[in-house]
Amino acid sequence: MLDIMRRHARNWLMKLILGIIIVVFVFYFGSMGGRQRAERIAIIDGKPIVYADFQREYQNLIDVYRQRFGQNLTEEMLKGLNLKRQALDNLVNQAVIMKKAEEMNIQVTDDDVKAAIFSYPAFQRNGVFDQRIYEQTLRASKMAPEEFEGIQKKMLVTVRLEELIQDGVKVSDQEALDLYRMQKEKINIDFIQISQQAFAKGIRPAPADLEAFLKAREGQFRVPEQVQIKYLAFMGQDYAAKAKISDAEINEYYEKNRSQWKKGDKAPPLAEVRDRVTAELGKMGGMYAASDEAKKAHDTIYQQENLEAYAAQKKLTPRTTGLFRLNEPPPEFKPIADFVKIVSRLEKQQISRVLQGEKGYYIVQVASRKAPYLPALKEIEAEVEKQYREAEAKRLAKKEADDLIARLKKGGDLEGVAGEKGLKVSETGLFQPGGAVPKLGSSVELTEALFQISEKKPYPEQAYWVDGNYVILKFKARGKVDDAEFVAQKDAIVNYLARTKKTETIKAWIEGSKAALVKDGRLEFTRDFKDL
Repeated sequence: MLDIMRRHARNWLMKLILGIIIVVFVFYFGSMGGRQRAERIAIIDGKPIVYADFQREYQNLIDVYRQRFGQNLTEEMLKGLNLKRQALDNLVNQAVIMKKAEEMNIQVTDDDVKAAIFSYPAFQRNGVFDQRIYEQTLRASKMAPEEFEGIQKKMLVTVRLEELIQDGVKVSDQEALDLYRMQKEKINIDFIQISQQAFAKGIRPAPADLEAFLKAREGQFRVPEQVQIKYLAFMGQDYAAKAKISDAEINEYYEKNRSQWKKGDKAPPLAEVRDRVTAELGKMGGMYAASDEAKKAHDTIYQQENLEAYAAQKKLTPRTTGLFRLNEPPPEFKPIADFVKIVSRLEKQQISRVLQGEKGYYIVQVASRKAPYLPALKEIEAEVEKQYREAEAKRLAKKEADDLIARLKKGGDLEGVAGEKGLKVSETGLFQPGGAVPKLGSSVELTEALFQISEKKPYPEQAYWVDGNYVILKFKARGKVDDAEFVAQKDAIVNYLARTKKTETIKAWIEGSKAALVKDGRLEFTRDFKDL
């Protein structure tokens, strides 16, 4: 069993299921345990997949990405990850795998499960399984041994099923050589550029054009909800002077942080840095005191429901912002995690929990809200006209590029059609496709087009938008590849291709199995993931 796990440690399925604490329970088996709950979202052979499991899977995915990216993970990034679709797919995929494994009579014994658990380094001390560590780890993960062992059994079933499916995957020498040449090969491209700016000068929109443009793109010009907040600030610096710092605390802090004061290899004596140590401790003490005061204030205001009265009693000055968009909070609130989410959920006059900023703590209250609205044309005419001219210029440039592509496909010559339009034909010189294109820049679509053109098919299907221009390519020449290095790299290339083909084989098998189950009426989705 350990051999199986080692052999598959790098493929996509094992990446999802190995690693007990981090991802193993999330992407494949995180939601398999637990009681049956209400509200089905799918049924496979009469066994329900329920909404509560979906919620847990979805939250697990969010937690994994938050741990991975921290505060760099924005709401926009979360939306782009399409986690609801991932969560539903994970649940359905694991149900399909278990169902197909049952039909194929793939079995795992209790001894197999025991061996797999004993092999986890997380449960070992000095290379030997330790029952106490095992139990402590599961308690920390809030998981009963029976549930964890059930998950391990499903994992091992999945590994065995995967082996059977991938057993026939092979990579030929020619496939490896083709990939090597594709990675090493350089090409030379001729190109022309049709500039958007060349069409902008002659565009003169009428008021009716602008009105229609604004109506068609209301979402683009709509001003989002704005909010005004009132808040109390408890800044660490305001409490730092009150912090009483003993000599013992200064000595202890200095000793624990000696490396912080080092000059070269040696730390200076305490006397030289005493003022700096005292200042650091003052800041820390000030933040602790500010935190305490903020918590006391929150509890009192929450009960009395009167921020102004508390501020007057404590001689604090409430501060009020102007209206601001939630995605553009005032500077002091930008570093606060989840500030936008917290404020967006507050009702008028409701106070937030204590929010920790970089230099202090805040209690926030919504003073007023301004609903989203679409400004009248006269208010934003300059911006509407600017965007209209840009959009129209881009449309005209695309039309010109499409016309030229059509002529070239019918046998026209690049130099000839370019000359008629006063366009310059340029050359990239030999380069290796995959990154930025010399003299043009970066574009995913452009990069993909480079692999589609050749001596027999010199032009791509369309022009490509790159940095304000539509670009038309023409294949010119292909550089020679030295195959001498292939022998040395062959094994690595074969291994890479094998992993890739195995990944695609598993994905295709799962999708095919799902489609067959749906067709036979054995798998039914009772809710669309968009409604979840």
